Amino acid sequence: MKNSVSVVIPNYNGENIIVETINFAVEALKTSRLTSYEIIVSDDASTDQSISIIKETFKEVIIVESEKNTGFSGNVNRGVNYATKELVLILNSDLHLEKGYFNSQLPLFHDDKVFGVMGSIKDPKTLNLQDGAKLPILKFNMFILSNKNKFSESNVIPTFFLSGANALVRKDYFLKIGGFCELFNPYYSEDVDLGIRAWKMGWELYFQPNAICYHTVSTTIKKISKEKVVITAKRNKYILHALHLPKHLLIVYDLNLIIISLVRMIFGNTLYFKAMRDYFALKKEIKKERFKFFNLNRKQKKLQLNRVINKIKSLD
Repeated sequence: MKNSVSVVIPNYNGENIIVETINFAVEALKTSRLTSYEIIVSDDASTDQSISIIKETFKEVIIVESEKNTGFSGNVNRGVNYATKELVLILNSDLHLEKGYFNSQLPLFHDDKVFGVMGSIKDPKTLNLQDGAKLPILKFNMFILSNKNKFSESNVIPTFFLSGANALVRKDYFLKIGGFCELFNPYYSEDVDLGIRAWKMGWELYFQPNAICYHTVSTTIKKISKEKVVITAKRNKYILHALHLPKHLLIVYDLNLIIISLVRMIFGNTLYFKAMRDYFALKKEIKKERFKFFNLNRKQKKLQLNRVINKIKSLD
């Protein structure tokens, strides 16, 4: 069963790109050593013609529709809940898989400790790598840095988290830790949080450079105002820290955040303050998420964040 894959493609108004993405996914599945597979398009209340186009073009594709636009995390979670295969590839609607994409990843799942694997993302024109393994960095033992890549030409290496654009995960592990945290809706940092939770559970995540896909064009976020994107990104970074820092460090983190936001506002930059305001408005929900993860298999000793960092470095 470890050779069975559900490809879950979250879609929102992707009528111009979704057909080509599905075609590449079909070819990748057919040319990989799989016992069974399926493709699920999880639609986040699109207002364009993408769903009708998929229905007309691909009779075998499963479509999960939502009446409400929830954002990336909620949309992916709905799709994964419909999946029937052991492994699930969460695939952005603007990524094209190479033929045989899964062949180099499947052997890694023979080890039950492996939560998931991500492949290389390349520019289709230059073939330059756009995404690689994520370096685990905890600055001053308090600030999580998640934007540093480590590239490998051929060797499998551990990664802090799996890119939400092409994450191949065990469905049962993904659901056991609650899938993507929907506090991060509409987008950003949900993949970092998922990776940290998986490592805390004692599982492992890897980057397989021989599984290659190509990033064509980013669409959804480009349509949103830059200010809103920045505020959401910063708010979600604050949420990430609130979920994973020990309580005593979180107090220091929040005080530092308040001071920096107020100083920046004095000098005319209100984005940090707006992000902080939105973050503090979610404090009750964040506390519930922390408690829920703490209670998950309470008998299982979970790794603290600093130990997660050290474990990843030891595997490299």
